[in-house]
Amino acid sequence: MARADDTGITPLAFGAGTIALVLVVAAIVWFAIPGPDAKHRFVSPSGRDAIELGENCTDTGCTRVVIREETAADGSKSRRGCVFEIAEQRPMLLNAHALWAPDEETVDVVYADADGLGGKLTLNLDRDCTIAA
Repeated sequence: MARADDTGITPLAFGAGTIALVLVVAAIVWFAIPGPDAKHRFVSPSGRDAIELGENCTDTGCTRVVIREETAADGSKSRRGCVFEIAEQRPMLLNAHALWAPDEETVDVVYADADGLGGKLTLNLDRDCTIAA
């Protein structure tokens, strides 16, 4: 005689079904979040500083970020966001190259869109990169 709470599903089948459901949901979330249009990391010649550029453009505009990572003499690292301006509302950081000043206090980022149109962004790392990340 069957018990009233007997569903016929074994614990193994229930566990496998739960894992499969979690994997499907994770895949949907993973592919629903768009990746950045551009992502670059440039390290200074001494290795003491690095900047990371990221850009994500949608129909409503572009979000661009620059993060400075500084390595102290003791090896600890700190990260700060940088303030900068690019007026164009289309992907502009697809092609980028960093030109570090000899003292590594400033860096020029030469950038271009897919058609080769672009400009130059100059960052003074101590002045422009002050936002706690």
